[in-house]
Amino acid sequence: MDHKENIFDSNLHDCQHGGIHSIDSSKSAIRMDFSSNLNPLGMSRKVQDRLKNSTVIAYNYPDPKCIDLKKRILEHIGSEMDFDINHNLITGNGATELIHYFTAAFVKKRALIPVPTFCEYELACRRKESTIQYSLLSDDSFLIDSDSIIRIANNPNNEISSLFLCNPNNPTGRFHKKEITDIIEKTDRKIKILLDESFLEFVDLRKKTTNNLFIDLVNDYENLIILRSLTKIFGLAGLRIGYAISSKINIDKLNNHLISWNVNTMAQMASIEALQDKEHLQLTILNNNSERQRLFALYNKYSKIRAMPTDTNFYLVELCNTKMNSTALRDKLLNNNKILVRDCKNFTGMTDKFIRVAIKTKEENDILVKALEEAL
Repeated sequence: MDHKENIFDSNLHDCQHGGIHSIDSSKSAIRMDFSSNLNPLGMSRKVQDRLKNSTVIAYNYPDPKCIDLKKRILEHIGSEMDFDINHNLITGNGATELIHYFTAAFVKKRALIPVPTFCEYELACRRKESTIQYSLLSDDSFLIDSDSIIRIANNPNNEISSLFLCNPNNPTGRFHKKEITDIIEKTDRKIKILLDESFLEFVDLRKKTTNNLFIDLVNDYENLIILRSLTKIFGLAGLRIGYAISSKINIDKLNNHLISWNVNTMAQMASIEALQDKEHLQLTILNNNSERQRLFALYNKYSKIRAMPTDTNFYLVELCNTKMNSTALRDKLLNNNKILVRDCKNFTGMTDKFIRVAIKTKEENDILVKALEEAL
């Protein structure tokens, strides 16, 4: 397909997210939230016990440098690279805070964003008053076109200072190994690359040998910043915690924008405990892998909806052979079943024929599939 290499000269929509606060809950109570891509098993029991038994959470200031948390993060990553907690790692109030730090530090006149993707990249650039240049993913399967991205980025007339990549991509759920590798290797080193791996933990480990494929490249590519989240896989969305790994010079520039005590004591405490609960993590991954495979077999028998391939803990559902659009379907599921799904029409580069759905437990997933069948 033809990729849009021109600038979309229009006012950007507000960055909207899923979750129970994304709609007017007073009109219809939510029984199941499929619009948030979170751990369906919830917060680890060990995390709950740790927070319940702590009496100093609110009284004392949090560690502004998150030293103990950073140590646990590096242990969890298990990279063979010799990362320094003070010079190669920064923690944030969710990964989103660090997206805005990246933009403040590195985005200049123009940024390149392949779409559809996470809208906070666009919002952060808009707040910087920078121009956004887009590259559209493939129309039929939303696969990334590395050649197009490299060509746009390296064209000096485009004046691209920064590139945003999401892998696995949100909302498409696709994980790209070769394409992202090509982009990193072939993009001009003067262009800063933010590689958002917030949903990487959910990618089937049988398809890759390590989680550190791209993290291990930061010492070779000083323009590369890796972003990750602890809120999705560990069910800590309300506590807000994320981190980024890069070279010392990049982390120093991000730290220049750091707000004092940006990660609260409860978030630090919960994250440290969650990172140590390997059993909960493995149960989460096993549930996601088995349910993903089972769900897609179920969807094959329906003609009005198509579940699109995914590599993570959420997937797109395309509305086919029906006049109903994504907003109408979302509202119908909410009103009839008290189920919330993510309407994708406000993602740049998407139409009103897609919803995004999280993979939850078997019981919850079966309820959703039945509700979709009835709604259509």
